[in-house]
Amino acid sequence: MFHAVIQSESGRPLRVSGQVVPYDLQVLREHVLARAGRRTRVEVRFPPALRPALERALRDLARHGIDLVLEA
Repeated sequence: MFHAVIQSESGRPLRVSGQVVPYDLQVLREHVLARAGRRTRVEVRFPPALRPALERALRDLARHGIDLVLEA
């Protein structure tokens, strides 16, 4: 399971939790990209064994100017 906090200039932080499965990761990506802008930061907490799956799913967020912090 992962727990994420999306912080951006557009308002209050948004908290998203889910299983590390394709559907939940896609929902997380969509929420992040919908809030993308200057100073968007995503902090994701998860069990260490899930790091490779999260990195694969979220690897391109930096290209959109999003600061990604993975906390195992």
